[in-house]
Amino acid sequence: MGQWAQVLGCLLEVVFPERCLLCGAEPHEARWVVRGRTVTGLRPWDGPHLCRICGDGLGAGIVTGRVGFGTGTDLPVIAAVATNPELVKLVGQFKYHGVRGLAWPLAGMLTVPLSAALGAWGPVAALVPVALHRRRRRIRGFNQAEILARLAAASRQVPVRTDILFRHRNTEQQAKLSTTEKRRGNLSAAFSARGESGPVNPAGAPPARVVLVDDLVTSGCTAMAAAQSLQSAGWEVIGVLALGLAAKDDNNGPPVDTWEAGF
Repeated sequence: MGQWAQVLGCLLEVVFPERCLLCGAEPHEARWVVRGRTVTGLRPWDGPHLCRICGDGLGAGIVTGRVGFGTGTDLPVIAAVATNPELVKLVGQFKYHGVRGLAWPLAGMLTVPLSAALGAWGPVAALVPVALHRRRRRIRGFNQAEILARLAAASRQVPVRTDILFRHRNTEQQAKLSTTEKRRGNLSAAFSARGESGPVNPAGAPPARVVLVDDLVTSGCTAMAAAQSLQSAGWEVIGVLALGLAAKDDNNGPPVDTWEAGF
């Protein structure tokens, strides 16, 4: 199987040579982002398709904010950067065009915010990637949030749970909806969740604390809908970890409902 994967990788390189998706450079023309560990959803022939200069240019620090519906249940968000056109392009290539190897540089951006999240929020039972509907996952072949969560969690030895949050309604893509109201309506009753086998908080113990993982947080509607389902099943969702966080938009575009700069 390994030999066949190498042969296929060579053939793909001849037919579809790897190029940096931001500057167009080829691997022999620039220092290249290295491949990382393989997790579920990544294949032996996937390449990062990003040079080191462009990867470093994306930045990776800490941007924080809050998302919510003004009901007193807002969630804190820790992201690597404020969402920008380059990041949106890479995430789109990753999710919608099957460039799976972008997961390595993108997940690398989560190292700093994950450490910050654990430092600020304390120990967590697991990272929980936002779930995809089974039909969309079958078509796409992977869940991008799950790949990011698994790669990021490996550096901190945090468990990843993909068996407690489910998306049982195949919703329209949130990115295609222009207002927060439409995005909230699109996700109505989209998620369900289950608790641990047996009581979630035996002997009066507090609920297990989990962190949601998503790629881009824009309106925050997806995160809030997923969090509400998890909380109904007995989990305590203490925050959201993401690659990019959108700044507040005062023109009823797809805003983050509340925004705080800094940490």
